[in-house]
Amino acid sequence: MRICLTGATGYIGGELARALLARRFELRCVVRDPARARDLERSGAVCLEGDVTDRYSLREAMSGCDWAVHAAAVVGQHRPPEEMERVNVEGSDNVASLAYKLGVGRFLSVSSMAFFGGSGRDGSPADEESPVLAPLPTPYADTKHRGERAIRAWEEKGLPLNTVFPSLVYGPPAKPDGANAFLARLARAGYPVLVAGDRITSWVHVEDVVDGILRVIDRAPPGRGYLLAGEAIRIDDLARKVAAVAGVRPPRVRVPLAVARLGLGIASPLLAALGRPSRVSSEQLRTLERHWNFDDSRAREELGWRARGLDEGLPSALAHRRREAGDGATADGGGARGR
Repeated sequence: MRICLTGATGYIGGELARALLARRFELRCVVRDPARARDLERSGAVCLEGDVTDRYSLREAMSGCDWAVHAAAVVGQHRPPEEMERVNVEGSDNVASLAYKLGVGRFLSVSSMAFFGGSGRDGSPADEESPVLAPLPTPYADTKHRGERAIRAWEEKGLPLNTVFPSLVYGPPAKPDGANAFLARLARAGYPVLVAGDRITSWVHVEDVVDGILRVIDRAPPGRGYLLAGEAIRIDDLARKVAAVAGVRPPRVRVPLAVARLGLGIASPLLAALGRPSRVSSEQLRTLERHWNFDDSRAREELGWRARGLDEGLPSALAHRRREAGDGATADGGGARGR
């Protein structure tokens, strides 16, 4: 089976590429920087220079493929919105439209739970059929949602589509931002206060996301989307769990969202004048206004998929992060194209 993969040097995409090669699939990877793909080439992948924002550059990698797996995306709160627009929306349209026009057999979109804008306002879990919570809270959620809509427009024309919606993805190899960075900072007792500790969030190990994608390729019928949510937990309970694994004290002070918003409004101009970034952004607060509690029953029932719990996944994830950081320090912020 020949598979075209975008985002192969990213976080999820990189793990997926290695898993596809281990299964002896013929893998063609679209990469912006060939130097970052040398390990994949040594493992047997064909890596072709291209960019999802340039549809013509994708043609060689995608021609004759049985599957196109689209895992490229721009993530990270500090990335420019216009870059997210180009990659997450226009890039998704480029990849899907070319797959349709080249007659690629199947298309798999690696989306995000951000597509839904959150779960039930009372904390109840949402599923694949739940309504989107508008307005979407962040540029990332907005562009991931519109990018998926662009792909679905090609499905309506005949592109055989499947989609996976991972929740907060953690585990090695850790990214320098996002879910792994949040866990690492909790493990360093780096949060003197905890905001919105009553919010429920869903967490899934990166290896389980890859396993879910492989199961979609193996057995999912066209037209089905699958949440890969993992374990849902209150932020308060997550902080205590991470602290217990790391041997540190959890945050002692809880701050309601309303107080955090007021404090951010006062502190941000002062920190900006001092040339110091705020530890909490308005985008993060908008995200914390909502629960992110999702039900992955469909994946479990239809694909036979199972996700490890945090008790199993956290120890190795935090140990890897400590080894990677050396002295325990981590970089906050940033983001990379390629999920």
